[in-house]
Amino acid sequence: MDGLGDTIRVSLTEPPEEEIDPCRRLANLGMRAAELQKGVAPFEEKNRRYFDFQRRSGQLPVQKEGDEVDFRGVLHRDGSVLMSVSLDQLKAPELLYKSLAAKLIVGMPFKDLATVDSILLRELPPEDDKDARLALKRLIDISMGVITPLTEQLTKPLPNALVMVTLKELSTGAHKLLPEGTRLVVSVHGDEPEDELEILKSTDATMILHDLPYTEEKTSRVHAARRLFEYLAENSLNFPVIHHIQFPKDTHRDDLVIGAGTNAGGLLVDGLGDGILLEAPDQDFEFLRNTSFNLLQGCRMRNTKTEYVSCPSCGRTLFDLQEISAQIREKTSHLPGVSIAIMGCIVNGPGEMADADFGYVGGAPGKIDLYVGKTVVKRAIDMEHATDALIQLIKDHGRWVDPPAEE
Repeated sequence: MDGLGDTIRVSLTEPPEEEIDPCRRLANLGMRAAELQKGVAPFEEKNRRYFDFQRRSGQLPVQKEGDEVDFRGVLHRDGSVLMSVSLDQLKAPELLYKSLAAKLIVGMPFKDLATVDSILLRELPPEDDKDARLALKRLIDISMGVITPLTEQLTKPLPNALVMVTLKELSTGAHKLLPEGTRLVVSVHGDEPEDELEILKSTDATMILHDLPYTEEKTSRVHAARRLFEYLAENSLNFPVIHHIQFPKDTHRDDLVIGAGTNAGGLLVDGLGDGILLEAPDQDFEFLRNTSFNLLQGCRMRNTKTEYVSCPSCGRTLFDLQEISAQIREKTSHLPGVSIAIMGCIVNGPGEMADADFGYVGGAPGKIDLYVGKTVVKRAIDMEHATDALIQLIKDHGRWVDPPAEE
């Protein structure tokens, strides 16, 4: 999105022809941006680090005197996932809890490693809808944030909700109609004049949603975000910033994944941002949730599942990379924090394993070498026994846990 480079190479553990489509979709983003001359008003970046990596860490919520619930869990220190929830979903509370990846114990939700941190509820249920409000209370009780617009909170107040306000609402003082101590979530485009951003200096926000509408076709989301982060840094404002992307209807799934990776992931890998909120009117909830967690893990932020590294395969590959990768994933995908490299040969394999914890490498036809880090620990294992040997190796190093029981 910076307009740098002439060639894109995508390496997938799939047939080479499958790499063409994501390349084309990614290239189209750049070409479209160039065609529209996307950008923002010129500004000087003084705070982004170009020569080393340092994550900008927003100040996580802390408990305050008088708080009735625990707000510390509405964001996660390693990166937060927020989801938009509808009133219809509140009609089936247990299904909603499961879709948020909460654990259920006798029908009550509990947060787990990969549970959504906060939800955006654009419309609150009526005050006399006791079932819907009880479902929300149970989420709030497990420190899941429930964010709702200012107008909704003023007309149908929900106890302990976080209230979403715009810069204009802050400037007019509309938020002062809320009870003292109400937690605020500020929606910011990032391309506003600096005098409009000044109100942030006198605001005690729990988080900022960087929310640039897709209708702003000539404004670059990436550069608007960088401008926002520059303003925050220049003024020593340490609010957490969530990248909020609202995709238009009929967005193809692959375009959504690549668009999120480009517009939010490109910032997160630079250390700019504290989480993600993806909305798409015709995509299912689970897909959006999984895409969000995958994006955070891909940006080396929040690990919620096993990480795999594999080569794109070539003429030297000594086994069916796709088939073996699928077998290993099936048996080991429940090990968050563990990384496994699956490499087709010993020529480039060991060098391409990066910082994987364990390696499964083709050593000779029908034979597999196993690695811990970059050290070979077992050689020439028959392929039919190699996956079990890998699992045993993970167990021997204390990194194995049994798969969770089905609920």
